[in-house]
Amino acid sequence: MKLKVRERRFQRAREAVALEAARLLYHGACKEYVDAKKTAAQKLGLDVLPSNREVAAKLLEYALLIEGDDYWKRLKRLREEALQLMTALSNFRPRLIGSVWRGVIKPGSDIDIELDFTDPRPVKKKLLEEGYGILEEGPIDVPEPLRCGSLWRIKIRISAGSEAEIILKEHEWYVKPPRCDIYGDPKKGLNLVELREVLEKRPDALFIPEGDGGWK
Repeated sequence: MKLKVRERRFQRAREAVALEAARLLYHGACKEYVDAKKTAAQKLGLDVLPSNREVAAKLLEYALLIEGDDYWKRLKRLREEALQLMTALSNFRPRLIGSVWRGVIKPGSDIDIELDFTDPRPVKKKLLEEGYGILEEGPIDVPEPLRCGSLWRIKIRISAGSEAEIILKEHEWYVKPPRCDIYGDPKKGLNLVELREVLEKRPDALFIPEGDGGWK
């Protein structure tokens, strides 16, 4: 009986830290999951750290509690903006990754696009032709395996309320993406055809692997 009580207390502590970490992430007090978890545990005086996946689940719950149906409207808008951008960059094999792909977004979530392309010059030329303003750009100067084949980053403004980050990838890494540090599955994202189908059939779809390997 005592063991079960301790287990319940431990689980409640994990949930409390996960919820507080989710709140910190949602409101922009922390940018990274690891920092949010440590800050939350310290604030609550608890010596437990939930998994990134537990925090992501609480983040979705908290966002829906705060925003209600507006959450799904915002997700659809971001995916529509991603589709428009990917259509413009269709010659570079774009795919949508990150929070807009997953469907677990925060107020400050941007659109993350990967390209199977290594030369930034034609990409920038196409972006400017399509009317996108480039906010910043530059090489990704970190060693492998942290770089995961990413070569160049281009940040653009999509609209008054959203931005996009475009990453140029080495082909070998593009076709074999690394595993997600939140959900543990390959970060395969959605290509142009797949994203269009999602918007046509189920724009509120969540791409979160379930315990049995399926998808929500």
